Amino acid sequence: MNAAEDPVAAVTRLRDEPWDRGWNGLEVAGVDLVSLDTRLGGCTSTWVANGGSLHERGMTTVRVILGQLEEVIPKLTEDDSPHVWHRLREMAQLIVTHNVPQVR
Repeated sequence: MNAAEDPVAAVTRLRDEPWDRGWNGLEVAGVDLVSLDTRLGGCTSTWVANGGSLHERGMTTVRVILGQLEEVIPKLTEDDSPHVWHRLREMAQLIVTHNVPQVR
């Protein structure tokens, strides 16, 4: 994300990058990329639709995913498509850093 890009726009851009079917079944250290992408995708869609706000249950999911990515990324090889994992981590970090809590 560059300094001029707002976090919601950055997450939208990262979310809209194409998925390569060759990544299906990609797993590192027992973590399945498709599962991470799917779970993060749901939270991301809600966060973007709400203008950068996600409920606490969704934020818990994003934090868990971020933790899994932090554990997996150091173990990646070039064959593991590291750019995909880094993109997912960047999205999760942006959401955790820039979430505007929902007002009840």
